[in-house]
Amino acid sequence: MTPSDNEEKKLSMSVQEGRGWKRTLEIEVPKEAVDDEFEAVYEKYQNHSKIPGFRKGKAPMHLVKLRYQKEIKEEVLESLVPKAYEDAVKEANLSPICLPEVKGIQFKEGTPLKFEAEFEIKPEVEVKNYTGLEAMKRVREVTDKAVEQSLNFLREDFAELHPVQREAKLYDHLVVDLAKYQEGKEDRLKNHALFLDPHNMIKEFQEALVGVKAGQKKEFEVDYVPSFHNKKLAGKKVRYQISIKEVKEKVLPEANDHFAKTVGGYNTLAQLKNKIKEGLVKRTQKDAEAEVKNELINKLIKRNAFEVPDTLFNFYMDSLVKDLKRKYQKVDEKKIREEHKDIAIGHIRWDLLFHQIAEKENIQVTKEDMETWFEDFAHDYKMKIEEAKRLLENPSQIKRIKEDLLEKKVLDFLLQNAKIKEETISAQEIGKEDSNKQTK
Repeated sequence: MTPSDNEEKKLSMSVQEGRGWKRTLEIEVPKEAVDDEFEAVYEKYQNHSKIPGFRKGKAPMHLVKLRYQKEIKEEVLESLVPKAYEDAVKEANLSPICLPEVKGIQFKEGTPLKFEAEFEIKPEVEVKNYTGLEAMKRVREVTDKAVEQSLNFLREDFAELHPVQREAKLYDHLVVDLAKYQEGKEDRLKNHALFLDPHNMIKEFQEALVGVKAGQKKEFEVDYVPSFHNKKLAGKKVRYQISIKEVKEKVLPEANDHFAKTVGGYNTLAQLKNKIKEGLVKRTQKDAEAEVKNELINKLIKRNAFEVPDTLFNFYMDSLVKDLKRKYQKVDEKKIREEHKDIAIGHIRWDLLFHQIAEKENIQVTKEDMETWFEDFAHDYKMKIEEAKRLLENPSQIKRIKEDLLEKKVLDFLLQNAKIKEETISAQEIGKEDSNKQTK
């Protein structure tokens, strides 16, 4: 084949820019290439065709063309279009992020093949001004009151239930024998535990059980509303018979040196409180750093704003809606798409920008990074590293882990190269902020 033959068979194309990141390739496959493809498909059909009156592969070409005209034309088109599109994309140096919409096909044997391919490309954005970002690190003050609250939570964990001979009140625990009658069926539970929780126990149970004593019996009915979360009970009328066997109250251990030794081997209560305070300080620092990183992300996005391709936006939204539909029975798709629009745009912009920063600064996830991640995972879930690796050996899981690690390393880079001021938020300011959040 001579160089001139190659030139004759080379496709021609032009790129038209549409809105945002939409691109249209106008592609023309020369007549010579179309003819070659027809000849190849004709020969294939002739070799494999079974036409009455002729042995397999021996039918005259004009009969093969006549009999399989439609199938041959479709096969030629299906062969030429993807190859021509792929070559045109490569020649134009474009990075499509979706399958093309092929339209305007002009196709006839003996003439050039012409068509258009419309698609969106990966945004061609050059990230800039990502060092020297300014942010305020606001660290919450750890007060004695906060330490006492944490100590009380710890005491709750070590609380015991003690039987009492008084009437039951809210937050008590009951041991009961329970019979349930629904639609002619009876279910019984022996030594069943009930917690008189004013926030989660329905009012009929509260009204019937608050004030009871051990040895008493209660009988009542509940008309469950159609929207009740338990679908087996929703919209049903159920009768209950309950025999009270025990009333118990939660008793917290005293906060003293003995308690400190019990929970962590500390010699004194003061040592335990110091340890609690250290943990709270670490947590407030970690929370403050997370807020700083979010601020840096938002400022970086603001400095490098660009239009988000519809393909990426729709993919994000479709994935979100699909995930929520798996978790919840009723999902207001329109409301979700409206409420998460800005979040989706910010997420997509950040994803593209942090990958660009990683490339420009040569930030990579190393084998050591992955090994450390698996060590931490194995430690947190109390398993051997080999077990953790077997559990997460799926390529998609490995890819997700690497993406998370890369994002973290880029954020650490931004933090190290940012101008951070720090201030301590007093307990009084914390109270005001928490109060404002509750009223919103």
